[in-house]
Amino acid sequence: MNPTLYNDLSLERQLALQKERAWDWEKDIPWHLGANPAQYLLPLDADAIAFPDLNEKQRLVLSQFMGLGVNATIGEMEGVIDNLKEVAWERLLRRCPVNPEMWELGELFFAEELKHARTFAKYLEVFCQSTGVPQASLQQLMPKAHGTRFLASIRANAHQGGFAFWWVVSAVEEVSIQIYQMMHKHEAGIDPLFFHIHRKHLEEEARHKNYAFLMLELAQSAPGNWKERLVRKTDLLLAQTMTAAWLVAELHRIFDAERLRKDHPFFETLASCLPSLKKIPLWDLPRRLFMTAPYVSFVLNLHHQKLTARFAHKHGVWRLPLPKPKLSSLYTHGIAA
Repeated sequence: MNPTLYNDLSLERQLALQKERAWDWEKDIPWHLGANPAQYLLPLDADAIAFPDLNEKQRLVLSQFMGLGVNATIGEMEGVIDNLKEVAWERLLRRCPVNPEMWELGELFFAEELKHARTFAKYLEVFCQSTGVPQASLQQLMPKAHGTRFLASIRANAHQGGFAFWWVVSAVEEVSIQIYQMMHKHEAGIDPLFFHIHRKHLEEEARHKNYAFLMLELAQSAPGNWKERLVRKTDLLLAQTMTAAWLVAELHRIFDAERLRKDHPFFETLASCLPSLKKIPLWDLPRRLFMTAPYVSFVLNLHHQKLTARFAHKHGVWRLPLPKPKLSSLYTHGIAA
């Protein structure tokens, strides 16, 4: 049974479950396996939505780049939330008193998210050690959330009495679970260490994903003047818009592979994929990103985030009127390898 606000028994059960099944990011991950340079990190769609006409070597490097990028994206999102802890979490709980268990669950939630961020960062380090890819060079291609306009906007929204932060959190929780579900279908072709990390990540995401919705439920009932209530109506719109702007800007980092060609063959191969990407007309990129691109559309299109969309509909919160995504052969025929 999912925990509910003001039900101390259900919250206590949730807390006990999370503590009992918690894992240690250093001791419970088989880091000794290293990363296998010859294996995929993420399945690629057979239609090659974003990168048509790639050879096997290019597809392998692209899969690895996308897997590291997904790790960094989730890790950055889960890592920065600690910076918003006071303004987006503590203030709301002080303003709307609830059971002490909500405080303890929240502390555990933030600790788990920080652990996940450290785990994903550690995998990138291990990948570089296993493949010889210079870590400093690879980091230049990875998304960064600290110090961005995205983070500043979410913080400003919280100061104005809004809760865009928790809409972002709920979406990230759902997306990370979906990504694992895609990976699970193709476990045999995926680097074992990478897969193990995402399986452990899934365990805790599945257990604590309801915390964001508990906070959103509390937020909807919080007192506020008409301006604050209007802000709450637009919170999800802000979360969607700023997430999309941040993610699209960070995806552009792939073009920096061109200037890193000489640092390692990994970058040479990645750069060789860029002409294929440049063939896509600019006017067609938004449609692909929001509707058909694997993993990217999970983040950008609310239709993929069913629990978040259902909660928004229930509370009459405004959101971007996006079309339903089209499922590529990644979801129907498996990976093309």
